[in-house]
Order: sequence, then structure tokens, then C-alpha cells
Amino acid sequence: MTEQDEDASMSIWKELARTVFRRIGYRVTRLRPSNRFQATDETLMLMKSRGYEPRVVIDGGANVGDWTRMARAIFPTAAFHLVEPQPACARSLEHLVRSTPGVYFHPVAVAEPGITSVRMIGTGTGAWVVRPVDVALAARECPATTLDALLADRVSSADRALLKLDLEGHEISALRGAPRLLPAVEVILTELQFYEINQNRRPVFADVLSFLAERGFELYDFACLSPRPRDMRLRMGDVVFVRSDSPLLADRLWE
Repeated sequence: MTEQDEDASMSIWKELARTVFRRIGYRVTRLRPSNRFQATDETLMLMKSRGYEPRVVIDGGANVGDWTRMARAIFPTAAFHLVEPQPACARSLEHLVRSTPGVYFHPVAVAEPGITSVRMIGTGTGAWVVRPVDVALAARECPATTLDALLADRVSSADRALLKLDLEGHEISALRGAPRLLPAVEVILTELQFYEINQNRRPVFADVLSFLAERGFELYDFACLSPRPRDMRLRMGDVVFVRSDSPLLADRLWE
């Protein structure tokens, strides 16, 4: 049997199966992917191919360090600062620090000025910061500081810093604590929601876009997009913003 015959035979069997299932009241469809695409590593490599080579990478919401391991393979000479308050993540991050030169761990949450602790809810390595109005729901208190207090004195514009944020809707609060650090940051990669999921009253893409535009950043790329399973409406994404004076944004006449 030729390959074409095999393909034709497979199509006949698939259609027969669909017909049988329809007759007994079932509909068969192909499973939809949880992500429309996941290309964070490709996005970072593309920026590197255009000459972007940060000396400092800040991993806000480092969790157990998987993102840092991926990014360090692309930017092996950069210093990595891992910011993660969850105790359940500490052991993995401490091991990464011991086994990898140029990696530093900061076991705190990042927040707005004046906040020295936050309440977190969730289990294992999947906790998130709750808003003050939801504090009664929280189960754990974690120390907090600002990005400025943590890193502003250790980063300069010459470092072309990359700031990654994965804070479960706490991103703008963290950015409000970074007025001195942000001028030294060239690229921001942040997870965002495109609408208020379950009316969670957390910032959405438009809020962060406006916040960063006021501070000299422009939308550059989408590194990941994922829909809600029910109807495939765009729900979450990893979005790249770049400082407006970055060479990454420079156009060429022939482009």
C-alpha cells in the first residue's frame, strides 16, 4: 500500500468513527492547545540576534528558577537576580545559586513604596500576592521591599537590564516601586491578563501599556499568548516592552 493509499484509508476510518459517534449523540473534535504559542526563548534569541545583550537580568517571580535557566542559556554572561518570596521555592533557588556563578537570590516580594510585607494565598509554589481588600483570604505573610531598594544601586543604563515580571497581577504595584530602576532597564517582559479574569480587579494589558508608556516604554513583541478553554478568547500573554531610546526599536529605511 502506498503512502497516499494509507492516508486515504485513515481518512475513511476517521469519517466512519465520526459518523458512529454522531449517531449515538457524541461529537468528536481535536483538542485545542492551551497556548496559541509559547515562544519566550525564541523572542529572547531574536533580540540577541539584533545586538541585545543585557549585563543584568532581573527575574521577578522566579518561582523555582525554570525561566532563569532558560534565559541564562541565551545570556550566559549576565548577572541574574532572582526575586521570589515563596518559601516553597527557596530550596530550588538556593541550589541554583550554589551551582551557578553570577546568580543571586532575593527571598522577598516586590511592592510599592511603604509596604514592608504582603499576604500571599495559595499552596506549594503557586502562591500569589493578595490585594489589601482581600487580606482576610491570605494565609501567609512574606517580607516585601521595592525594586529600587533591592536593585537600583546595583544597575546602570550601561547594563541594558532585562526585567522579567511574573507576579500574578501584582506587576504595576511592583513597577511603582521602581522609579530609579526603570531608567536603567531596557527591556521588560511581563505576564499580563487581557481582561479581568473572574472579575479579579487586577490590572489588564491596557493598564500596563499606559503605565509603561508614561515611563518611556513601547510595545515591542508578544512572547506567549494563551486563550481561555471555553471559547478561545485571548486571556493571558507574556508581553515585551522596550525603552523608547533602545536600538531594538530603531527602524531602517529598507525595512
